[in-house]
Amino acid sequence: MKIKLNSNMITGALFLIISIILHIMIPSQIKVYETGAVTAATVPTLMIRGMILCSAILLAQGVLSKQKTEYMISGAMFSREKLLKLKPLIYILMLLIYAIILPYAGFIISSLVLSNCILLYFGARKWWFYAVASANVFVAYFAFTAMSVTLP
Repeated sequence: MKIKLNSNMITGALFLIISIILHIMIPSQIKVYETGAVTAATVPTLMIRGMILCSAILLAQGVLSKQKTEYMISGAMFSREKLLKLKPLIYILMLLIYAIILPYAGFIISSLVLSNCILLYFGARKWWFYAVASANVFVAYFAFTAMSVTLP
């Protein structure tokens, strides 16, 4: 299957989806107790609406543009070279999983898992890298505890 796309179409669609999700999340994230015209949610709402507008314009520019690259969707998309380009996305996925498990597993366990998984993922072979990363988790935990900051 062949698809014709350009970077404006991809970027505009991606940020349009993100900005719509953020706009939907505003009422649950920012509690408004004031009744005036300007509240705590005014600036974030305006910024996200601006992001929606700019994303829609970018998407429209991409659709109307004549310069598009043709992509062939096939099994060749999953070659080793193409999968190596996904390495940053897998790292971002690790961070998202960390954010999800943090409230349930707590700071120490989830941070130990994240730091050691990142070292494994990037191929660290020396044992003391893992020891230093693990020690940093405990140092951060006790430093925040000493400052009376509670961590999950």
